[in-house]
Amino acid sequence: MKKCVFAVIMAVLALLTGCENRTELGERAIIQAAAIDCDEEGYTVNAMLFSSSASGLVDASEENVIRVDGSGETLAQALDDISLNDGREVYLNDIKLIILGAGFEETQLTQALGTLYFDMGCGLNTVLAYADAPSKIVELRFTEGVTSTEKLLGLIDNAHREGISPKTTLLDALCAAESDSAELLPRLVIEKNGSVTSQEDGLTAVPDGSRVVSGGKLGRLLSAEETVGLMLLSGDTHRLTLNFSEDGKGGGRTCEAYGIRVRRRNDGGAEVSAKFRARNGAALTAHDKQNALARLTEIVASAM
Repeated sequence: MKKCVFAVIMAVLALLTGCENRTELGERAIIQAAAIDCDEEGYTVNAMLFSSSASGLVDASEENVIRVDGSGETLAQALDDISLNDGREVYLNDIKLIILGAGFEETQLTQALGTLYFDMGCGLNTVLAYADAPSKIVELRFTEGVTSTEKLLGLIDNAHREGISPKTTLLDALCAAESDSAELLPRLVIEKNGSVTSQEDGLTAVPDGSRVVSGGKLGRLLSAEETVGLMLLSGDTHRLTLNFSEDGKGGGRTCEAYGIRVRRRNDGGAEVSAKFRARNGAALTAHDKQNALARLTEIVASAM
């Protein structure tokens, strides 16, 4: 209930403050993705800036996407530094993705999130992610006719639909901080895959595990298996693309697990139930169902 009340308050504040800034579109530095990190010297922001066309519309092609950087003792100063470097006012109302770095292990993340929302007008539905090297993620270019921001968001969305990675927004993180609960940020890592990137080195990004946000700071890193287990335990997902083998461990067989239910037992364990089908919709044999359930139970146990 406390989380819902906080969400309503945020929405009302957004309506009350939505018309304050009357800066012309051509005078704005329109940012759709940013990497934010910090250390003992302050904050750094590496952002992908979309230039506006003469008509005032944003061209979504990669040709007019440039990288802009800013730094400062505070996050607000780092964002202001971008304005000084670019000559235009930073505009975060349309930002879609923020990738946080490891510096928030020691620095309060809640204060930075508050700056983004209350001071900079960042939307509550902005997706948050974590990366060990966030600045390298926003530099990636792809070959599929979409912008880097759209591609990264697509990766996060697809992984969440498959039940293998969380999807967390600025609203989720602010509500978690207010209610003193934990959230999972999807973790993006860089790997080599020349078929989907225009990088000369063939590097791209993929979701791999997650990072806990707790107590206003980044907590421990979770493996892909631990992440899925926690998502199942929390009810964040009830379906999963599952890999299993004859011995019940991860292996060469793949199926869809759906209608997953997890019930904690008094002895600290858990009872897991689910339905299974092949990726093409065909039914699994009783033996394969048994192996798939064993693998699913093992994944849940890894997070307990």
